[in-house]
Amino acid sequence: MKVPTRWLVAVLIALFLVASAAFGGLEDADTPPLPQLDVGESFTGAQLRIAVEDAVLIDAFPEAFITPQPGNRLLVIRATVDNVWDKPVTTISRIGAADNVRPRGIDGIEDEPLTVSVISDGSAYPKLQPAVPIELAFVWEVPDGAVSQSDVITVDVLDKTYAAGGLVTYGERFENPFVAAYVEVPVTDVGAGVGVDQESETP
Repeated sequence: MKVPTRWLVAVLIALFLVASAAFGGLEDADTPPLPQLDVGESFTGAQLRIAVEDAVLIDAFPEAFITPQPGNRLLVIRATVDNVWDKPVTTISRIGAADNVRPRGIDGIEDEPLTVSVISDGSAYPKLQPAVPIELAFVWEVPDGAVSQSDVITVDVLDKTYAAGGLVTYGERFENPFVAAYVEVPVTDVGAGVGVDQESETP
């Protein structure tokens, strides 16, 4: 009896798939590990170049007019951020740089910081001009004891994907943040009375 060609092809494909599965040919490829950066080392993404400089635990951030609720403190991640795109970049959440730095695994921390402020003057949510690096403070409110002096925390650096169309309000934009690298950062507890900008200048 003559076997139709299409049946023969189907049988051969089925046998190939079974053999491949038996030898692991259909297993997912290993996901490459995330790159670990040193403190102060830059990661260059599609929109921003980010270098996490330090992590500071503080009672208040007067430069940004932020005082936490009783029983809470502020965790400030200081980072140098450089806009490598050709247009200004906002630092507000969801469409801006507020989504690009995130401590991992700390009680009380949501995805978005309370504010993103300029280290030098405390001004909130600045626009990042192309090719102008700026030191920013990403500020979260955390329960007292959630993190302590000399703890080493993991800070994720996120990248985004470019989208050309979409909402008229935004036009070209970067969206869908994903973790692209991480940094292990020791925490310095500066207590009260020392500004974040002063701490960053301490040798």
